[in-house]
Amino acid sequence: MRSMPRVNHIIQHQSYEDHCRKNTQAEENRIYCRHGSDHGLTVSRIAYIFLLENLLEAGTRGSQEQTSEIDKETIYAAGLLHDIGRWVEYETQEDHALVSARIALPILRDCGFSSTEIETITLGVLEHRLPPDKTSSPLGQALSLADDWARDCKNCPSQETCYKYSKTMEEIII
Repeated sequence: MRSMPRVNHIIQHQSYEDHCRKNTQAEENRIYCRHGSDHGLTVSRIAYIFLLENLLEAGTRGSQEQTSEIDKETIYAAGLLHDIGRWVEYETQEDHALVSARIALPILRDCGFSSTEIETITLGVLEHRLPPDKTSSPLGQALSLADDWARDCKNCPSQETCYKYSKTMEEIII
């Protein structure tokens, strides 16, 4: 198993911690899914598994896909940061995907990600709210799917009033 020093740096970054705390405070009374660091880590893990499976399937078909160009730290960074600006949306109604991508930039620079990696990560963050078939990047598609799959809808007491809930979200698809 490989170490992920840049991802660990994100998790310990003061700005990341501050935004996670603001998300927690903003969602203190929220009855639906919350968007703390645990959600980001779960999304990271599911997106990583999804992209690995796509890469394995592509390998058995003998095709080359963009997925192979995305490394583990890039996937985890995107998953951790995809909702970091959620608290701003509650205050201003600005789309949290746009806010999260903007907030992520200095964190990613501080943590040593290259400009190419930052571009990949911020595009994935920007696309995470789109339907998976409307994304332009493998990472955006993976985050979109993982964001839904990370939710425990089957056991949620608020599913009847949730705008995101559908019966298919109770199925394990990965």
